[in-house]
Amino acid sequence: MFDLPKNCFVNKFIPKKVFYEKVGVATNIKDEFVDLVEKIVWLYKISPDTLGVNKTANVEEIQVFEINLKEKKIPKNVIKTITKNIPYPILFVIKYEEDFCYSIKVEENYFTNWNENVDISFKGINLEYIYEQIVKVIIKQEDNSKKLEEVITENNRKNELSRRIQQLTNKIRLEKQFNKKAELNRELRILQNEMEILISEK
Repeated sequence: MFDLPKNCFVNKFIPKKVFYEKVGVATNIKDEFVDLVEKIVWLYKISPDTLGVNKTANVEEIQVFEINLKEKKIPKNVIKTITKNIPYPILFVIKYEEDFCYSIKVEENYFTNWNENVDISFKGINLEYIYEQIVKVIIKQEDNSKKLEEVITENNRKNELSRRIQQLTNKIRLEKQFNKKAELNRELRILQNEMEILISEK
């Protein structure tokens, strides 16, 4: 699946109950494990011993997990539970039949679109650099000169702007008063201009 040395390959099945029984989760999260997830496989361990790349204080290892689904629905609570209970960054490969997507966590979990071809590389000066490059690929950040913190801040702002733009668009469509609609349109243009600036700086 990835261009990695054989030493990195683990291919170990992990029973779902390891997460929802031993850790202890709410009923709705347990149901998500049971109803949505077919199996969880620990695919790769990326570490100094397996990849021959130095660790850092922030990133000692990177794990790659494959989650096979029973239906084409991303199990976000499952992924949150797993990342919460494993002390290393995890790249998730989420699969349903021939469909796939990827996920990784920084402050929150980020996802690619289904069947989006992304160039995930495990080459770099250390594991922290590799982790940061994976994050940037998944959130579609092309400027490698930016620090990860800056990238995440910008991405979060884009998501917030997108949400507010959609809310305003809906309000404008329903608004009957001309003056109120005009004021909402002015506010919408300000948000759209900010979004355009952020996108142009990508």
